[in-house]
Amino acid sequence: MQHDLGIDLSGIEWVQGAVNEAGSYGHPSLMPLLKPVKITPNTTGRSLSDLLEAGEIDAIVGSNLPRALGRHPDVVRLFPDFRTREHDYFRRTRIFPIMHLIVIRKELYERHPFVATSLYAAFCAARDWAWQKMRYPGTLRYMLPWLPADIEEIDALFGGDCWPYGVEPNRSTLEALVGYMAEQGLIAAPIPIEKLFATTYG
Repeated sequence: MQHDLGIDLSGIEWVQGAVNEAGSYGHPSLMPLLKPVKITPNTTGRSLSDLLEAGEIDAIVGSNLPRALGRHPDVVRLFPDFRTREHDYFRRTRIFPIMHLIVIRKELYERHPFVATSLYAAFCAARDWAWQKMRYPGTLRYMLPWLPADIEEIDALFGGDCWPYGVEPNRSTLEALVGYMAEQGLIAAPIPIEKLFATTYG
């Protein structure tokens, strides 16, 4: 929002809570931020979706869609053409947000450094197997009517792999993440990407 849309994040009051349920999302703890940020827990007894529908908050950023979307005429996506915009963003930046990160305790890695390589290889094999099963057109793996066409679109945009594993294929995304963390006061300064990951062998 800051880099692409010019929104000043310092002027936002953030309300932390579950999108479609009352209360918190998970068990959050306030990180020791290096810059002051207004973060208010939702203690209203209503969900963020309800607050949005009532006009008590302006927007929701999250992975879950609010129930108010499609139920209230004033609750809409920020960008109705979100798919086109996301395609454009990836083409310009080569950034596609990472879904998950695997961590290993440092003492375990130092005792058995092969663990990182073995785990990485296992996850690569699992991803490749999932891709193979999803690409079989004889019986669709998921109940999505245009799955083969969606896969063709993904292949055209991402060059066949929208979930690349490893540091180099994700360098643009990782460097953006570290840069944003420094800008937003989560860390004091950007950390070199190489210092964030264990060495793998083979």
